Amino acid sequence: MRNKKILVVDDDPIVLFLHGAVLEDVAPGAQAIPLENGALARDYILDHRSEEFLVLLDINMPVMNGWELLDFLVVAGQDLHVSVLMVTSSVNEADRAKASRYPMVKGLLVKPLSAGALILTHESIKSFFV
Repeated sequence: MRNKKILVVDDDPIVLFLHGAVLEDVAPGAQAIPLENGALARDYILDHRSEEFLVLLDINMPVMNGWELLDFLVVAGQDLHVSVLMVTSSVNEADRAKASRYPMVKGLLVKPLSAGALILTHESIKSFFV
C-alpha cells in the first residue's frame, strides 16, 4: 500500500490533535501531517508535488486562510494531486456555496470531525480510508 498523506490544516492545536486521533482510527495506513496554517500546507504540497494528498482544511486561520490556500491550488493545480475536505465550525451557507465552487473541494464537514462523517464522504476521498 502506498503511503497516503492527509494534511490536517488548522490553527487550533486541540483540533489538530483530535483530528489526528480520528484519522488513526479511520485511516490507519495514512500519515496525518498537522499544519498550523495554509502557508505551511502550500509549502508542504509544493515540496512534495508528485504525491497525492487529502487536505482537511479549516477556513479561518492566520498567515494564510483556507480560501487563500484554495485560490493558490486553483492557480497551481494542474500538476498537483490534491483533494480537499473543508472542516470548519462555520455554519454559514455562503461558506458552503463558496467551497463548492472549488474543483478540488469534495465536501464541507462541521467541527468536530467524526469518523462517521469521514467515511460517508465522496467516493474519490474514500480511497484514503481503506
